[in-house]
Amino acid sequence: MTKRQKIKKYFNQREKLALKNPKYLRQVKRLTQNFLREDLGTKGDVTSDAIIKGNPKVTAIIKAKENGILAGLEEVVWFLKTYNLKSITYKLDGTQIKKGTKLFTIKGGIKDILRIERTILNLLQRMSGIATQTHKLVQKVGKDVLVLPTRKTQWGLVDKKAITLGGGGTHRLGLYDWILIKDNHLKHTSHFPLPTSHFWEIECKTKKQVLKFTKLDPDAIMFDNFTPQEIKKILKQIGKTNIIFEASGGITEKNIIEYAKTGVDVISLGSLTHSVKSLDISLNIV
Repeated sequence: MTKRQKIKKYFNQREKLALKNPKYLRQVKRLTQNFLREDLGTKGDVTSDAIIKGNPKVTAIIKAKENGILAGLEEVVWFLKTYNLKSITYKLDGTQIKKGTKLFTIKGGIKDILRIERTILNLLQRMSGIATQTHKLVQKVGKDVLVLPTRKTQWGLVDKKAITLGGGGTHRLGLYDWILIKDNHLKHTSHFPLPTSHFWEIECKTKKQVLKFTKLDPDAIMFDNFTPQEIKKILKQIGKTNIIFEASGGITEKNIIEYAKTGVDVISLGSLTHSVKSLDISLNIV
């Protein structure tokens, strides 16, 4: 398997992040249902129940209030169906949207719509914010380097799905996915090399470690908290190899281009999922 094929297979598993995958569906179901359950508590929407008579049919329009990349539509449409609310979509996940763009409409009882309003907006806003920031970084680094999240996610696979809609990859989907040896593992093991049946990556914190572990021919090596200058010099010394090289740690929008020019194949950023700004999206009933 070539390096490009390995990157696609192990670092960009976007095909698994769809509702037809039972594991992903379970996460979406658990996330949305928990949000709604916590929002309603034991009393429900006391405001709507107090001031609105009956449950008249209305239409709600969901619009973008700023430019960005749309993400979370598939999940929201599924969620609405589970509560017998009809929706008509006008855009697709992963597409660029502009301020004022109508994304979709919902038809149903006003109380039913107001009950789920915050749940669906939270989902759309966060996923679209992640996709938008990812797209921005992907545009900066170009096609030769894959932009990735880490496992520092708030919403697990849902966050990773948003990354892919912005043009990035997934990295590992969980601890079960493939082997990633970190410093806490290295302190308590000396069992190398690993079985060739496993894809495996090893995290390195020093040049000495990189050169040592390169000889073991791992599938991937992670440069953890190296400077771009350090990575560039080490890769030049190593020369041509089928090992995938990842840069991680301390990478931001300001310095990502410098890291992309070092010769690494993938770049991972925790900030894409632990501190991203949500995209502003509104719901208005007409």
